[in-house]
Amino acid sequence: FFQAQDGIRDVERSRGLGDVYKRQIKRSLWIVIGQPIRATTYRLNTNMSTRKYKSQIGTIPKIVNNFKPITDNQKLFYNKISDFNNQLILCHGIAGTGKTYVSIYKALQDVLRRGLPYNKLIIINPTVDVGNEDKLGYLPGELQQKIQQYNESTFTILNKIIGKSRANKMISDGKVEIGVLNFLRGTNLEDCYVILDEAQNVSPMQIKTLMTRISKDCKMIIQGDLSQCDKYKANGITAYEKSGFYDVWHRLKEVEGVEHHAFTREDCIRHPLVKRILKTYEDEHEIEL
Repeated sequence: FFQAQDGIRDVERSRGLGDVYKRQIKRSLWIVIGQPIRATTYRLNTNMSTRKYKSQIGTIPKIVNNFKPITDNQKLFYNKISDFNNQLILCHGIAGTGKTYVSIYKALQDVLRRGLPYNKLIIINPTVDVGNEDKLGYLPGELQQKIQQYNESTFTILNKIIGKSRANKMISDGKVEIGVLNFLRGTNLEDCYVILDEAQNVSPMQIKTLMTRISKDCKMIIQGDLSQCDKYKANGITAYEKSGFYDVWHRLKEVEGVEHHAFTREDCIRHPLVKRILKTYEDEHEIEL
C-alpha cells in the first residue's frame, strides 16, 4: 500500500514529463498492486480508506513469530490471552511453568503487529524482597536504577525473545515500559498491554488500584505463584489468603471479560529435580484456589 502511494505520487509529479517515463512508473505500480494503473483510474486508488487499511490486522512480525508452546497448558494460556473477549486474564502457576515467558511473548506480538490497538507493553513487578515489605524508597539511586533489580527476570526474557539490542530499543522508544505500582494512582491505562508479575506480593488495595486503571483498548494479565508469597507470612508460613492476588482470583470468578488460568506442577519445564522439590512444599502447604 505504501509502495503504491509513493508510486501514485510519482505519477502525479510526472505530469509534463515524457510518456515513456510515465509508462515505466505505471508498470512498476502494476507489479506492486497486481493490476494495471490507468491515468483515468489511478486517482481512485488514492482514495483507499486509510482507516480501513489500519483496521486490517497484519501478520505477526518475524522477530516474534516463532512461539512454540512446550506444554498444552502453555498453549491454552496463549489462546486465552489471544481471545479479544478476555480483557483481564488471571494466571496462577508455580515456578518454571513459563507463564511470564508466554505472556510477554504474546504481548510483544500484539504490540508489534500492525492493525492492533496496543501501542506499548507495561511490565510491573512488585518491589518486594524475599521476606520483606516494599522498600523502594530506601534504595539508593534513581527510580529506574531502583526498580531494575526487581525486573532482572523481565529483562532476561525480553532479551531471549527479541534480543538485547531490540529490547533496549523498544524500551528507549517507549514501546516497553517498566512500571511501578506506587506511581499508578490517577493514571489511565489505554492502548496498551499490562503484565503484573509476582502478583502474590501485591495487597488487595494495590491490585484494586491497578485494575481500576483499565481504560480503552487495554489488556491486562495478572499472574503469580501463591506458594511464593513473600509479603504475607504468619509464623514463618506463607499466609497467601491475605494476598491481593488470592482475593481477586475468587472475587472475579463470575465477572464477564475476566478469564482464569492455572498451571500445575506437571507443567514445570525446568530440571526434573525442581518438580520433586516443589512437590515437597505442596505436600506441606497445599494452595487451594
